Amino acid sequence: MIAEATVVSGRTLALSILIGSCALLVLGVHPVLLGALVQEGRIADAQVGNLVTIEMLAIVPGSLAGIGLLRRVGARVVGTAAGLAIAAINILLIGQSGMMILSFARATAGFSEGILVSIALVAISRVVRVERASAIFLAVQTLIQAVVAAALSAATLSGSRVDAALAALAIAGVVAATTSLALPTTLRPTAPDSERGALTPASLTALACAGLFLGAIVSVWGYFGLWLIHYGYPPTFEGTAVSLCLVAQVVGALAAARFGERLPNRPTIIACAIAAAALVGAFYLGRGSAAAIVLVSIAFGFVWLFTLPFFAGWLIEIDPGRRAVLYLTAFQLGGAALLPSLVGVAVGAYSINAALAFAGCAFLLLATTASLSTRAQPPS
Repeated sequence: MIAEATVVSGRTLALSILIGSCALLVLGVHPVLLGALVQEGRIADAQVGNLVTIEMLAIVPGSLAGIGLLRRVGARVVGTAAGLAIAAINILLIGQSGMMILSFARATAGFSEGILVSIALVAISRVVRVERASAIFLAVQTLIQAVVAAALSAATLSGSRVDAALAALAIAGVVAATTSLALPTTLRPTAPDSERGALTPASLTALACAGLFLGAIVSVWGYFGLWLIHYGYPPTFEGTAVSLCLVAQVVGALAAARFGERLPNRPTIIACAIAAAALVGAFYLGRGSAAAIVLVSIAFGFVWLFTLPFFAGWLIEIDPGRRAVLYLTAFQLGGAALLPSLVGVAVGAYSINAALAFAGCAFLLLATTASLSTRAQPPS
């Protein structure tokens, strides 16, 4: 199994990570794009959450379809076609408005983005140090998202911030398509095992925990700005806290890349989930202090990206054939799309603090589930 999984070169891994980062650029551009859509009167503010959910959920089947396509078609063809599709969709959306056309276009774009992400997932699954490669992928995509989002905050295209964001996403699609031409024709997912499927009860538990973790994270971060406004903080303070959190995320990912292989996967996930629950409580307890909120934001960002690579390591412990790890992004983005929707119901029924309570409970549920899961034995 290990010999087969080490066929990816450093060059191929770097190209695949760039392609995956271009695909997920939308996650960093979303705040700018969606806010501008409302400001320019293209959608109502109540439709923002639906548009985010539609695109994030579309990435999930896209990544699964991409894995299937890569088993049958060369990575160059798959990546080039998906990248050009993303570019075309975003260009066609320039100047458009209305929830119907935007929903269909963002769903189609999300599906294509998922196909591109599958290229990065396959490459990462076929290296020796999967946790390290996953951490580097997280750090690179976060850096690119932060840089582009910062540039777009003041950029316009013919006076429109929406169209500037769409143009940036189209350029990312072209970059991904061009980069795909340099991929080797031998990049393929691990061959399926007819005797033992990838999605066993143990691997499904780990994947569900991964979805629960990112879903809880996004449940906090998606309502962070509204939560700050509720307690009287100005928008400029939110920008400071978010910027420092992004820096801490990159540091967390790099720390995982450097030291992650020395730590046990499942116990580290459990400890980080408990720490995340504690930080959610710290947000509430420190709500009256700007300094406290900034410090908690930094710690929260570090835990966020430090933890994620260990889910890949846990899945490989369960399935050394590295098939289950291909579904990691699908479950993570599924959780990131679904849990915040449930939080929205709780916030509507109670208050903005329900987002923190919901996320804290989700983190503790994750820690409990991971603690109770049995350690899988590799197949003989």
